[in-house]
Amino acid sequence: MILKFLLFLLFNTINAKTDVVVLSQNVGTIIDVHENRYYRIFPDEKGFKNAQLIKISKNQYKINFEKVIRRNPLIRSQIIDTKEFNRLKNIIDIKGPFNKKDRIEMYKGMDFLQAEKIINEIELPQYIVIKYSKQNILKGTLVRVSKNNMYVQTPTSIEFVNLEEIDEIKYRKKTEKFNFLKPYILTFTGISGLLAANLYNNQRPIILNDYGIPRKDLVRYRQLFGIVLGLIFSGEVFDAVGTLLTPKESVILSEAEFDRKNIKKARE
Repeated sequence: MILKFLLFLLFNTINAKTDVVVLSQNVGTIIDVHENRYYRIFPDEKGFKNAQLIKISKNQYKINFEKVIRRNPLIRSQIIDTKEFNRLKNIIDIKGPFNKKDRIEMYKGMDFLQAEKIINEIELPQYIVIKYSKQNILKGTLVRVSKNNMYVQTPTSIEFVNLEEIDEIKYRKKTEKFNFLKPYILTFTGISGLLAANLYNNQRPIILNDYGIPRKDLVRYRQLFGIVLGLIFSGEVFDAVGTLLTPKESVILSEAEFDRKNIKKARE
């Protein structure tokens, strides 16, 4: 990484002798990631961090890209002619200045910028639907998240998908807002356990003690056991009810999928 950084400094030092070009008055000498997202100047450059244009001859320009791919820094260069330079310039000029309001509006719905945080906050286990590698769909129960890998239990096996491959995920967010239901569910499961115990008692033969009197201690024991068992399962019942009442959220986790849906929406 240090070697790459030194090469980058050397690369910039050499280019310092040439003319740095401002593509448009609406952007600076270095086009940052925010400007690129807004103007869509280089939409196909994955991991884009910034770019700088340098005039190397009368009709040629060099674009120096600084990128991050799989957390590794990368520097790439591309030569363009005057025609392509003017095309990129027109893209920016047509949209006009990029102000604070535009930036706030642009970042609405860009959940992919915090994708790692999102998948690590998903409540486990729960049923999810993942769209990955553009066309593939994976459905199952998310059982574990580790090192940006999502492990999903399907009917036949446990599959895993890396975060960088995921385009969209559907899941249910936290169910904390339904905590007010806990006392009602505790009461319901406790009573259900008692009723089940009474049903069981009615189906069992009456046991007499040494004096010929029915043993009520066994009846009370079974009733108490039924209530305790019902309370033990109240947590699972609450989780199931909370899950059913919580609507599924659809979150886009890739910039490419975000752009595709926006283009589709614009055409409609």
